[in-house]
Amino acid sequence: MNGKSDRIMISKYTTLTGAEEDQRLDVQNSVLLHFDRDVYDNVFRKKDCPAILDVGCGTGNMIQKMLEGIASYKLIGVDKVERQIHIAEKTHTSGRFLTLDVEQEDFASLIRPVMEEEGIGGFDVINCSMVVLHMQNPIGALSRLRTLLAPNGTVVVRDIDDGLQYAWPDPERRFEKLFMMLEKDDRTGDRHCGRKIYSYLTNAGFQNIQLNKAGLASTSLKDKMLLFDLAIPALLHQYEQRHLDAPDNIQWKKDFEWFRDNIVAMKASFGKEDFIFSAGFMNFTAE
Repeated sequence: MNGKSDRIMISKYTTLTGAEEDQRLDVQNSVLLHFDRDVYDNVFRKKDCPAILDVGCGTGNMIQKMLEGIASYKLIGVDKVERQIHIAEKTHTSGRFLTLDVEQEDFASLIRPVMEEEGIGGFDVINCSMVVLHMQNPIGALSRLRTLLAPNGTVVVRDIDDGLQYAWPDPERRFEKLFMMLEKDDRTGDRHCGRKIYSYLTNAGFQNIQLNKAGLASTSLKDKMLLFDLAIPALLHQYEQRHLDAPDNIQWKKDFEWFRDNIVAMKASFGKEDFIFSAGFMNFTAE
């Protein structure tokens, strides 16, 4: 443990659980709220007092923001990072927050007693935001979640696919190099997860699968800088940590040093009037 960032390893991916990760998630939540708020509003309003399961809830800030304006609801949030669940419990008075991993085989049996305590027979909405890309067995996890849906319930899956990501103009090909580095790095999750979601949901037994949103780009300076804050600094931190974890790995050292030496120029690109950047977020719903 250290004062800057308490970091843990979950599977093969690096997960930051300190102040840097909390800040990154706050930026991510701010950007994504505008990306697909209309989808969530429609889903939450399908039923009075919906029962909601938020998978990978983190500190609970995102789901609470999305539920603003919903008069009544029942909420259970789960996350495998205990520190974030503690923050959620201290910060939010509405909802139950549990340290649980949806990829556990016994996840459904562990959460059902809590559902019974809350008077929830099945969930009207199950939200999976930016979690499937980190799963080892997405079909298995989604299959477990399907058993927890109420009749006519909806699962919302929001994730990312770098195939929808681009930056232009890129005269020095910095972003092209960055995208190629990400392509080879499996510690930031499955960067092509988005294209697989439809298949995952189908094979998990869901029906009425809809692709609602694909790709997030902006031309306003304010929104472009938010996209920078969302997409770039956390990646630099991950490359630094990878280098520190294996200082004898020459390639990882080169990758980190290149990233460190070019991040200022990349940020400057986001501030240019003619620059556009697209992040590959996608949103699916299914029943």
